[in-house]
Amino acid sequence: MSKLKIVGIILLVPLLIAGALWGYLWYSTKQQVDQLVALAKPFADISYGGIDIAPTGSIGVNRLRIILHDLNDYVTIGSVRLKAPNLLELLKLRWQLARGQLPPAMAFALQQFEIPLDGGLLGTGQETLSQRSAFSDLDALGCGPVAALGRAEWQEMGYHHLIGDMEVGYRLDNARNGVELQVRSSSRDWATVDLDFGLVAPAAARTLSALAASGPLKLSKLNVLVRDDGFNQRRNTYCAAKAGKTVDAYLSDHIRLLEDRLRANGVYPGLGLIEAYRQYSREGGKLALAAAPPAPIDPKELQFYKPGDAIKLAGLTLAVNDQPISDLSINWDGTKIARALAVKTESAPEAEEPHPGPSQARTVVVQKAFRPVAISQLGQYIGQTAQLKTAGNIQYRGKLNGIAEGNVTITVPKSGGSVTLSLREKDLVDAQILQ
Repeated sequence: MSKLKIVGIILLVPLLIAGALWGYLWYSTKQQVDQLVALAKPFADISYGGIDIAPTGSIGVNRLRIILHDLNDYVTIGSVRLKAPNLLELLKLRWQLARGQLPPAMAFALQQFEIPLDGGLLGTGQETLSQRSAFSDLDALGCGPVAALGRAEWQEMGYHHLIGDMEVGYRLDNARNGVELQVRSSSRDWATVDLDFGLVAPAAARTLSALAASGPLKLSKLNVLVRDDGFNQRRNTYCAAKAGKTVDAYLSDHIRLLEDRLRANGVYPGLGLIEAYRQYSREGGKLALAAAPPAPIDPKELQFYKPGDAIKLAGLTLAVNDQPISDLSINWDGTKIARALAVKTESAPEAEEPHPGPSQARTVVVQKAFRPVAISQLGQYIGQTAQLKTAGNIQYRGKLNGIAEGNVTITVPKSGGSVTLSLREKDLVDAQILQ
């Protein structure tokens, strides 16, 4: 056999393999899509133009049109795509998901979706009276006779279709038992929102069930970028005309009414946050919020801190059009907020004191009490009941679980169960042990 034929065979084999894999992906995807179309037939008519595979590692169903019978509405989508880091990982996705395994990275994207604003899918765009709270329709304050901004008002502003793109994806960080999530949503002439946040699990999780059972995920980072793509200007012009005022006069009234509404219902933003909102509302541009906690934190723990301490613990920063906002001060009244939202509140967790049993004849009962100990010696009292106080004068009582990497974990009883908190050792100013 000549060298030329050998080289030809070497080149031909991978091409044949790639072609076979390409055909398998295309055919299996078409089968699944056709099955979904058949299953949806009683509720919707779905048609599509074709299926394509990108060598970079994605497969898409193109030119979809979905007619919703009951809602008398339709949706068009330029492409629905499933993305992987490369073609080989794309091939493994179906096998991994069928076994409940977590692929190392994947994303789902809707490209060029379009929904009419006058159809039934988006509903009225407003809450019913029973759903309203004191925090509903804040964006309509100062807008003349307009009580809420919904699809009718959006159409008056010049919007007739909701057109945009959306992508949701993740990437596993096995070295840190973490997962990085990315969400990007863009609505034409409206706004773009980018979310990028990292979560850390207590232990490595290779399957969806293991991740769900691993315990609370802790936040390691958060980046939120909101970019105005024209909505602010349209709303300002529309509401100023409705109120019969200039845009500047409308904005002044809007922000004054917004601040009054928030304060009346238990939310007290500082001047820095008010000015940041004023600047973004007037100029548009970018609003960037970031959280960089010194150590991963369970977001549910933040409710047990004072607002100022929670901001520091989460490492929050805010910038408007790349200008940092130095004053992030805010306060709130949980009782007022709960009343405004019409929800029930739970009291702050507090440990139950031990109740001694009935005294026995000729038995001496030693009454336990909390006794001060050095914070540096807390490691000697693992498993015992502790009372800890932070620099923010917040007190926690519960079972001391452990100390690691400068963090003290304590399980505090609460109504219906318990919550495990992670407190930074350097933030503690007092420690006592029940002895």
